[in-house]
Amino acid sequence: MKPAHVPWLSCVLALLAVGALALAVPVHGQRAPRERAQVRITAGGDLLLHIKVVKAAEHHGWARTVESLAPLIRADEIAFANLETPLVNDVNEVVTGSPPVLGAPSAAAQALADAGFDLMGCANNHAYDQKAIGLARTIAAVRAAGMRCVGAAATEDDAYEPTIVTKNGKRVAFIGISQRLNRGPGSPEPEAFVARMEEDERVLRAIARARERADLVVVAVHWSHDFHDHPSWSQRRRAQRWVEAGVDLILGTGPHVLQTVTRAESERGDAVVAYSLGNLLSNQGQRWQPRRSLSPAAHPAVRLPETRDGALLRVTFEWRDDKLVASPLQAVPLWTENNFWTWWFDRDQPHDIRVRALASVDEAVRAARVGPIQEALGDAVTLVDPSP
Repeated sequence: MKPAHVPWLSCVLALLAVGALALAVPVHGQRAPRERAQVRITAGGDLLLHIKVVKAAEHHGWARTVESLAPLIRADEIAFANLETPLVNDVNEVVTGSPPVLGAPSAAAQALADAGFDLMGCANNHAYDQKAIGLARTIAAVRAAGMRCVGAAATEDDAYEPTIVTKNGKRVAFIGISQRLNRGPGSPEPEAFVARMEEDERVLRAIARARERADLVVVAVHWSHDFHDHPSWSQRRRAQRWVEAGVDLILGTGPHVLQTVTRAESERGDAVVAYSLGNLLSNQGQRWQPRRSLSPAAHPAVRLPETRDGALLRVTFEWRDDKLVASPLQAVPLWTENNFWTWWFDRDQPHDIRVRALASVDEAVRAARVGPIQEALGDAVTLVDPSP
């Protein structure tokens, strides 16, 4: 049964439509409503290109190790990860140990760029594993692939200089710093330098310069200790100090496991602190399987599944009435696949190590790891489907 025709209702609806059109089209001489500017940053954790990761890449190609990340990273966002391996392997011998000496071919840089990364953190404890000359060549390889290094440069002053990226009309400054270095530069006049966290006044001056030049300030810090699953009191205090000094986003790496992500407030509005984004790609945790028992005496680096957990953290900032607002935080859970046990029982099998979205891996692994990933990141973060 059709509703009765009401002539006056048609007139009212027509007038409302005309009024809405008048609001949508700016009158000559009047400004249209201003769109809110947004900047989204997607960040991953440590790239530990261990010996077996390099062997896997040599057999399957570097693209395979990280190509699953490409659909997760959008062209309209800024993508960051921490490059905790020199892209040089011919200065010092690459060896396992505690700590290991890391090094990988420069071809890895192009694979990371093709996956969608814009920035590599180059300030970390392995920065001088191939001496300062190796760090200088790493910076060159990163640049040649179309990315930029954060926290390391040819001069000490430039290592602390903010790296500025413009996106959607907003200037975003990145500062990279490391708490420690495993080795020295290897020469009295180093070819490259690393920004250090303990240089408090230098770091604060860098933050002040970034604040003057940019709309958004990010600090990428490599800190903490291996396998610590929570930030220390001193880290929390330092993070608070940086936020008060002008930092809007802190991206932590270092302990090789995920840690909590928290919100903070500043005079500018919202701030976000990610204490550790864990590993993005490594050979750690390779012996773990959902239904395999491992001795607790085994080294944490080979048995902890947490070292294979990862996340791409998505932080979207918006400027509303001159206040910075961080949208609800999201993360795509990741997992590093490793065929260690296949190789262990058949040494003719090549190594195969790659990072993938957790949603696309074995069901038993998904069921075992989604809960710990959520718990590690905390309630401020929502795990999301891998589609961008």
